[in-house]
Amino acid sequence: MNFVHRFPHTCIVIGFTVDKTVEFGVIYNPVLDDLYTGRRGHGAELNGFPIRCNPTTQLSGALLGCEMSCYQDAERLAIKTRNITAVCSAPDACHGVRMQGSAALNMCAVARGALDGYWECGMHIWDMAAAKVVVEEAGGVVISPVEGEEFDLCKRRVVVACSGALGAVLQSKIQHIDFPSD
Repeated sequence: MNFVHRFPHTCIVIGFTVDKTVEFGVIYNPVLDDLYTGRRGHGAELNGFPIRCNPTTQLSGALLGCEMSCYQDAERLAIKTRNITAVCSAPDACHGVRMQGSAALNMCAVARGALDGYWECGMHIWDMAAAKVVVEEAGGVVISPVEGEEFDLCKRRVVVACSGALGAVLQSKIQHIDFPSD
């Protein structure tokens, strides 16, 4: 949708997995000429320069990302609205929530330190597989929104954070939505 509306948050994504483990990922935003790369065990880069996640561990002060697709029923939109309220409410309110329309680029924003966390339910494996390794190689975490559940690329839901501590806080605040698996 971003491309159609000339919103510059659009990208080409290539991810390579072996036995459900993402080994490398490439995300390219041709409008901004941003090339994110990540290779398991070799770090993450933006335009050839190393990137790292922020050291943020708490919700208060964190800048977050999420999405509110218009292709949702009223119940799913209500859950997404409650999730935003949960992270924006005192006493430990985040600094703000941004919606930019690309799971891969939102995840890369966590990897580069522009966002501290991101969550979404409903995207597909191709929206997040390549960015998963970029985030992890930049020092962040990619986890299930369900506490204690192992992350599965095919389940169409994700919590991404610059630290495990912030990821756990987001898990405790975010209500997940189940979608049919990829």
